[in-house]
Amino acid sequence: MRDVAHGVEQGIIRDSDISEHLLEQCLYTRKSPNPDMLVRTSGEFRLSDFLLWQTTYSCLSFVQVLWPDFSIWHLYAGVIKYQRNYKAIQEAIKDNLIERERLQKESDYECAMEELRQKQTNHFKDTDIKSCVEDYTKKREQRIKMFLDDLERRRNTFFDDLATDQQVTNAAAT
Repeated sequence: MRDVAHGVEQGIIRDSDISEHLLEQCLYTRKSPNPDMLVRTSGEFRLSDFLLWQTTYSCLSFVQVLWPDFSIWHLYAGVIKYQRNYKAIQEAIKDNLIERERLQKESDYECAMEELRQKQTNHFKDTDIKSCVEDYTKKREQRIKMFLDDLERRRNTFFDDLATDQQVTNAAAT
């Protein structure tokens, strides 16, 4: 969230550019696929804030056994549960993607119409509206790409600096 707020403060993105997809792209796990199944041992029915966003469409398996006693049979039970729920999970993912797309189009339309209103144009042609929405969508996509490229650059710099600091610390210790 700080990265997104920073992007808005710097004028790289607009608050209207913020979406579920953008938030997903800001997670450190963005380059990893979301887990299909998550197994929680010990009988606890909670995730303790572990991969909450990423497990939205995962099959969750809570088992009444501690980790050292977890066996292949517990895993098989989780896989069977996953197989039974696979179709419903895939349908939920598909429905969510359709809804996200609908919401993004709706947002782009509203933002484009606001830009037209700010130009104080009282009479719009359908072609003007369509063209304005397409133009707004392209600009939004460019802003998001620029933001994500900047985010990637800043994170790479952070991790490079961290690795350099660690190497200096290790060298000083020897």
